[in-house]
Amino acid sequence: MALKTCEEFLRDALDPARFGPEMKAVTEVPEIVELGRRHGYGFTAEEFLTKAMTFDGTAADDTAAGGQQAPRRTPPPAAPTDDAPAPATATSFAHYEYRLDDLPEFAPVVAELPRLKVMPPSARLDRFAGHFREEDARTVSTSPADPAYQAWHRDLAARGWQDEPAAPGAPRRDFHLVNLDEHVDYPGYEDYFAAKTRVVAALENLFGGEVRASGSMWYPPSSYRLWHTNADQPGWRMYLVDVDRPFADPAQTSFFRYLHPRTREIVTLTESPRIVRFFKVEQDPEKLFWHCIANPTDRHRWSFGYVVPETWMDALRHHG
Repeated sequence: MALKTCEEFLRDALDPARFGPEMKAVTEVPEIVELGRRHGYGFTAEEFLTKAMTFDGTAADDTAAGGQQAPRRTPPPAAPTDDAPAPATATSFAHYEYRLDDLPEFAPVVAELPRLKVMPPSARLDRFAGHFREEDARTVSTSPADPAYQAWHRDLAARGWQDEPAAPGAPRRDFHLVNLDEHVDYPGYEDYFAAKTRVVAALENLFGGEVRASGSMWYPPSSYRLWHTNADQPGWRMYLVDVDRPFADPAQTSFFRYLHPRTREIVTLTESPRIVRFFKVEQDPEKLFWHCIANPTDRHRWSFGYVVPETWMDALRHHG
């Protein structure tokens, strides 16, 4: 019965009028289960994963005459423009970065930041700190193109980023951060999710195209996300980044680091409060966007990611 309910939810979720931007705001299975519960669909995470593996991806009324599935008409992507607005900080042509305070069109998004920057008590920071690995943290200072690093990366990735034998409940070694969207059982979650949904709607209004959340991360002090490419979700990415208070030393901050796909240089971007960053994720092995994030400070950092339309630059130029 629960699997049938789960299938009904999956089919209903294909109708934009049914859930609006809510489905575009979820990024993790616990959120999907909670969203289903709020709309009267009861199923567990395990039931959702089971049904999702066999779901055919069609809506109940998505059939043509004779019972055949109607073809989906997907408009071709708009051509990207090279006429981008001038970034607030220097760029090596693989990223664009702006101060949110310099973008008045982002005002509805900025207004939601206090409701997005949550600290779920279920994250248990005392336990979190105990999972810090100095040898892992040091790898953000190594180029992902280095053969020794590549061998280390392949070995751990093949083991699911776990030690062998893996301790029960041990976190992945490539993530030393808090994925906010895995925490749904605390009093402030509904307000947080409502804010996420409003941000997606505001960004779609700004960019004039579909926007989907890709992840909501809290980086407590001494946290990191090791080198990765996001190649499973290609396209333009946008990240809202903020911290709990300004850095005392502008040279000692959290940072975003990437390997330039063309020049192979390592680019390190120190951070400040309230910035937005854009970069493009590719699947071509010659264009992979290797990047990592670290917060070696005593500040708390938040990062909210979105997949945005190819034409985001046009939208900023138009509003600017």
